[in-house]
Amino acid sequence: MYDLFIGCDVSKNVIDVAYYSEKSVHIGQFPNDVDGFMLMKTRLVELTGVDPLGWFVCFENTGLYSNALSEYLASCQITFREENPLQVKKSLGMQRGKSDKADAKFLSLYAYEKRDSLDPSSLCNPLIKRLKRLLSRRSLLVKHKKALSVSVSETRRFDSPDTAELFAAHNDEILKVLDKQISDIESKIKELYTKNEALKKNDKLAQSVIGIGPVISAYFIAATENFTRFISARKFSSYIGVAPFLHDQSGVKTGRHKVSHMANKKIKSLLGMAVRSAIIHDPQLREYFQRKIGEGKPKALVMNNVKNKLVQRVFTTIKRGTPYVKLMAYT
Repeated sequence: MYDLFIGCDVSKNVIDVAYYSEKSVHIGQFPNDVDGFMLMKTRLVELTGVDPLGWFVCFENTGLYSNALSEYLASCQITFREENPLQVKKSLGMQRGKSDKADAKFLSLYAYEKRDSLDPSSLCNPLIKRLKRLLSRRSLLVKHKKALSVSVSETRRFDSPDTAELFAAHNDEILKVLDKQISDIESKIKELYTKNEALKKNDKLAQSVIGIGPVISAYFIAATENFTRFISARKFSSYIGVAPFLHDQSGVKTGRHKVSHMANKKIKSLLGMAVRSAIIHDPQLREYFQRKIGEGKPKALVMNNVKNKLVQRVFTTIKRGTPYVKLMAYT
């Protein structure tokens, strides 16, 4: 299907490029901008003679740093795969050294060896991309707010009263600014929904599930690209690390089911807060939670099960296209 497999190691300012043809060949380093991409394209055609429409380019998703490359390749109709860095890292195996040149060569080999299983990537919807940036900014502001709140508490506990009051006054001013910025971000997210009826509809449907608020709904929409990226709730549960898998099974030895630590832990953490709200306001989930705790099940396990139930409910609600209907507790 493809005539040339290319690996690009993307950093802030440059990209290292290699292609695979019986062995991986590093061709050089180029600026991480359109001029650099054009030069890379010319150099590859000169060296290989392969038409760019027959290329398969593989690189790691490095957030902002890889956006320009994916946009350029899409504009040239060049097939590419923006791979999860953790997936690539797992494939590397044992390494004696690491360099951008070596990473580019490995990515070209990785693309060649997995050519039958790697699905091409496509550009993210601009509104989803903006939503992800807004959520990333909000997460940073919330992190700073939490750090300031903790520092005031520790200062009051261990420092002199006058120093503690001074720091508290400073922090109060900063916290007001952070609260205002967080509120502005959330307003911008709401504005995004007004520009796209599908986003607005799915946000409303997701929030109809008890325990799911506007923030976690936004994270669901961003991570699933408005519920188009994952074909099932189970797949998404696996992605966020709440779907248990069998571990340590070998011969007659059978281990326990455990969740994976390779997950989107931000959404998993937010779901923890959603669970606390759900078991208060949803009679069915409250009854389930209390019953399992009463049976002696570990609280963390029960919490994880409720997270799974919330994911299932959100996906079912989106698929059905009608708001979630609150059920009474089992009798």
